[in-house]
Amino acid sequence: MAFRLPHPRDHNLWRKPPTMPGVSLPATTAVPMAYIHRPSPSVTQSGPGRKQWVLEFEPTDPPFPHPVMGWTGSADPFAHIQVSFPDLDSAVSFAERHGWRFQVEESPKRKMTSKNFSDKFKCRFAGSVLIARHYKEEMP
Repeated sequence: MAFRLPHPRDHNLWRKPPTMPGVSLPATTAVPMAYIHRPSPSVTQSGPGRKQWVLEFEPTDPPFPHPVMGWTGSADPFAHIQVSFPDLDSAVSFAERHGWRFQVEESPKRKMTSKNFSDKFKCRFAGSVLIARHYKEEMP
């Protein structure tokens, strides 16, 4: 997971009172911290990844197993809320408009190196000579 960076507009000063997610009523309880991040690409697909940004809330209650069925349950009302946005600015303005505290998680930059098919078959003599000398010195 990426490290968390505060967004430049995340000063949390002069915020309006927070509203409950899904309605325009003022929050009667504390609204948890919202995290804005770009989801990681699927490991089963070879593509550039997801371009949308997602707003999710920090879990407030731990999940628990159901005593009879063994299903995992939770009393957290914000656990399943996941809102997608086309860009970071719209996600930040949405959180500010509702008066929520938020943090932006920047995804790490991927290092893409272009390789040719023939690079698989190139010999690396420098490493192989050192390995051969090492084995030759160990043999009696």
